[in-house]
Amino acid sequence: MSVGSCTILAMTTKWFKYTWVCNSECDALIEYTFRSGYTPNVIDITCLCGSNTTLLSVDDATILSTTTKEENMETTTPQVMTLDWVENDVVTNKTYTESDIRQMVWVNKNLTNKQNEWYKKESQLRTLLEEVYADSDDQESLASVAEIFDVPLTKEVEYTAWVRVDVTVEVELGGDMDAIEDFIASNLTVDSYDALMQVNNHEVDRVEEGAY
Repeated sequence: MSVGSCTILAMTTKWFKYTWVCNSECDALIEYTFRSGYTPNVIDITCLCGSNTTLLSVDDATILSTTTKEENMETTTPQVMTLDWVENDVVTNKTYTESDIRQMVWVNKNLTNKQNEWYKKESQLRTLLEEVYADSDDQESLASVAEIFDVPLTKEVEYTAWVRVDVTVEVELGGDMDAIEDFIASNLTVDSYDALMQVNNHEVDRVEEGAY
């Protein structure tokens, strides 16, 4: 809460402004201001050049008096947000105003749009290289373009591999064979040691007792 001042206008005594113009070539403009009740008895006056004048207008020229009064006026405190940032195990406190938050949202939205545009163009370039690289007479130039845009000259091919797995399971004597088969199917997994190959899915076709 802060204290400020405001100006209050109050009505005072009426005033009137009379305006005359000289009828001679001097063309003087003459103005008189009279308080209400003291209007001139003679409307026609004489100019300093000695010529007669003509009354042009009578206007309200009341001057408002001013009074200054102290009043309490509420001021709005900007909303702020304090966030803790951790960088290199060091915590830093930063305070942001509403304007800062709006600016960061705008920057993030603009950056997201630019990233989406880049990903779209990168995908188009990757598709183009896949279509023309193998039959191109200038693979060296295409490879340079791919390197500039960090596009690998590779493609993904799907294969299906049938694998036989021999496992040993410790079970109770007289155990339920169906339960053992479900146990093996649920706990058997397939993975790849090489980052160039990714196992998308695997399925246990059947489980049989006895090693081949």
